[in-house]
This record gives sequence, C-alpha cells and structure tokens, in this order.
Amino acid sequence: MTSRNQEILEDHGLVLPEAFPRDLIALIPLRLPLTFVALEDLTTRALRDWLTRRHISHVSDGSHRRLHGALVARAGHGIVFLDSADVAAEQQLTAAHETAHFLEDHVRPRQKALDAIGEVIRPVLDGHRAPTREESVSSVLNRVPLGTHVHLMARGRTGAICRWEVEEREQRADRLALELLAPAKAALSLLRESAGLSGDREAGAAALLSQEFDLPLIAARTYATLLLGGSRPRPKLSERLLGGNR
Repeated sequence: MTSRNQEILEDHGLVLPEAFPRDLIALIPLRLPLTFVALEDLTTRALRDWLTRRHISHVSDGSHRRLHGALVARAGHGIVFLDSADVAAEQQLTAAHETAHFLEDHVRPRQKALDAIGEVIRPVLDGHRAPTREESVSSVLNRVPLGTHVHLMARGRTGAICRWEVEEREQRADRLALELLAPAKAALSLLRESAGLSGDREAGAAALLSQEFDLPLIAARTYATLLLGGSRPRPKLSERLLGGNR
C-alpha cells in the first residue's frame, strides 16, 4: 500500500532521484514554488528585518529567539529560511521539515478550499479581501491559512530539530521530512541488508541511517526506533509513517 507520505509527494509531483544523500536545498526549488534563504544566526528579529526590508507583510509574536528555520508562505508560494550556522545535515533536515509544512499546512488546505468553493475564494486565501459572512462560517475554511502563513522552527534546549513529543502537526511534518530525506522503503531495505548488526541494534541502525542519508544522529536514532518497531511514546507512529492503519 502506498503510504500517506508518498501519496502527498506524488500528488504534488515531488518525485526525487533515488540517490542519497539528497540535496533538498538544490532539488526542491526545481519542483515546488519554494525558495531557500540562509541567514547567519537566524532569529525572529533577523527574519522580521529581512521581510520588512523587502516590504513583505507578516505577523510576528514579538518574542526574540533563535530559530533553526522558518517558513513564510503566501498565495501558494513560499520562502524557507535556514540558519547558515547549522551544519549541512541540520540545514537539510530543516529544509525538509519546512517543505513538509508548506505542503501539509499551506498548499493542501488552499487546494481543499479552492476545490470546494471555487476561484471566488482565491482572493480571500491570498489576503486580498476579507471573507464574507458565509465564507467565514464555511467549514472548508477551518484551519485554512488566509493571507501570509508563517511557521517558526524554534530551537529546543538540546538544539534538536526532530522531536516526536510535540503536537500532531509537527509530528506530521517530521514524518514527511524523513520521507523526503530517507524514504521508508529505502531505509528499511538498508536495515534489512544489515540485519546482522552487532551490539546495540538500534544504535547500529541509527549510525547506518545517518551515514547513508546524512541525517543528524538525533533524527537517525528516532527514525531507527520507528523503523525497527522499538519502544516509542506513540504506538501508532511508525504504522502511520509506513502507511499502515490510521
């Protein structure tokens, strides 16, 4: 069965070469209306200043903090910001995570609204006019971002990017990000070929995934646990990642 993540990528024509590690920062802009911008010491303030200088309207929560990455999307196009101080593997994971948010939380809800209501709703989605009363109460607009959509990828205390204990939307983005960088089918094939791993099986699997797909080790460890079916806080997570019952 085709996994949900594979379906999402196929729906958007995001077919990537079966060669690893993947350079998503180079590949994604050739396939999606996304631009990647690396800023030194990325913070909410640096992001705000960059957008303000280019007269790009946005909403800021006002708090100053370091970021791994950020997504600013509008009208079906987006800009992903990366912290140039991060090592290459972390930047690639950030690029994958924000690409996942672009597809899951911007493009797909927009298309759902356009399919249900029609082109008349496009100016509302793009922030060019306010929705009518009927449009405001329409269930199809529930959770559909209107105008400029901003997602900030803040740093945890450990600096980790891939964290499974966060809300469902972040988990979906993490799962899709891993599929972009290390497709489950390819990752499982690699682990099966190395079934004779000695010592700590999950540690060995994590090292293999990190080496083959250039994943940050903390993400590779989490992924190895999911793929091997080890203990995890959310029992259904690996099943959902691999396309099982949802």
